Amino acid sequence: MENRFAQHWAVAEFIKFALPLIMGLITISVYMMVDAVFVSRFAGPLALAAVNIIMPLFNLGIGLAIMVAAGSSAVIGFEMGEGNSEKANRHFSLVFCFLLAVMIAFFWGGQAWGIEKIARLLGASPALLPYCTDYLGVFIFGISAVLLQLFFEYFIRLDGKPLWAFFITLASGLTNVVLDYWLIAELGMGIKGAGIASSAGILVAVILGSLYFCFFSVHLKPSRPVIDCKFLGRVLVNGSSEMATEVSSGVKILVFNLIIIQYAGESGVAAIAILMNLYFVLSAFHIGLIMGVAPVVSFNFGAQNFSKIRQLVGQALTASLGASLLVFAFARFQGLHLIRMFTANGHVFRLTADGLKIFGFTFLVNGITILASGFFTAAGNGKISALIACLNSFVFTLGFVSLLPGFLGLTGVWISIPLAETIAMCLSVAFFIKYKGVYLVPTPQDASKRIHPYC
Repeated sequence: MENRFAQHWAVAEFIKFALPLIMGLITISVYMMVDAVFVSRFAGPLALAAVNIIMPLFNLGIGLAIMVAAGSSAVIGFEMGEGNSEKANRHFSLVFCFLLAVMIAFFWGGQAWGIEKIARLLGASPALLPYCTDYLGVFIFGISAVLLQLFFEYFIRLDGKPLWAFFITLASGLTNVVLDYWLIAELGMGIKGAGIASSAGILVAVILGSLYFCFFSVHLKPSRPVIDCKFLGRVLVNGSSEMATEVSSGVKILVFNLIIIQYAGESGVAAIAILMNLYFVLSAFHIGLIMGVAPVVSFNFGAQNFSKIRQLVGQALTASLGASLLVFAFARFQGLHLIRMFTANGHVFRLTADGLKIFGFTFLVNGITILASGFFTAAGNGKISALIACLNSFVFTLGFVSLLPGFLGLTGVWISIPLAETIAMCLSVAFFIKYKGVYLVPTPQDASKRIHPYC
């Protein structure tokens, strides 16, 4: 792995390494979209709206997983780059045990708190409450298990086997889609069937990930974990930006649901659910790109190979900008066809189509923000990454969505996200420029500013 991570990559080599994860994220997003299509088509727009009501809790689960997985993989990748494989393996095993404990606590905590109470807290209206409780009553297991799914996917890539991670994602998604068709379309189980299918797909990924590290891993091997609070603290700080990104996404969905239901009722919630599905599908390239190159950045930062890091950043920026233009054009000219896949309800279709005309500008600018946040985490500077994510979501987006609808009505809801993403992109570029001397073109004067991911 050392030679492959440290050597100069031609464009073809960069594509070869990053493509499996990009395809994996696109595959996940397509499966999620298919899931939403099945729910909307066979269970109705109220069921789709209910899924969107529960989504903030799923974002919380993903946020916890990515905070620990991304934060720890950066530190462990640094240790591997230094040649300290024994410490890397001990920390790898500690992270697994920690996430397993969090998963169990999350599941039983949700059961003890009460499914209906959680649904009400997330903003379920009386019309949506039965759908929400049916869905969450089953999917609470999947939300908990996703912590281990993402852990395995991150560390399989760090082990130098991105294709394995892709195949596990593929198997998980296929399980979800097949069960969606059987349980929802054939057996008529509605939204409860969707919860079972999603949970089963996540469980398949967890089982396959466990088998990989038991029998097939190359560099990372399970060993006796030793409690290291300093390491865990650094991991949580370093991964806090990814946690902030996911939690803020959940908060955004929650706030959007509460606001849009005032202007367009449950149909508006269904419309925002469709747009969020399209957002994830059309942003998957950027997310997969930075997740794919992050372990290489961490490894080379540990090895102090800054020429390799500069090369990776240049290739990733070029790919991200090109993808942004293509995705924006696709959303602009083919978006209505995608919306028709989700719904035959005329009112929901019109609401979604009107929203996409404005919301679609997000795809021009969000790639740079995603890339910057992931890069700073991989380089061990989770504070900058968290600052970008928090300002984008909690300050810019929530500020605009709370203020603009009072003046512009429903249009104010749609315009808030592209406006916030544009400001966040400018902020990300500013941070890249400011820290260029620390992470890309280091000088003796900047050496003292460099952050060791373990200190």
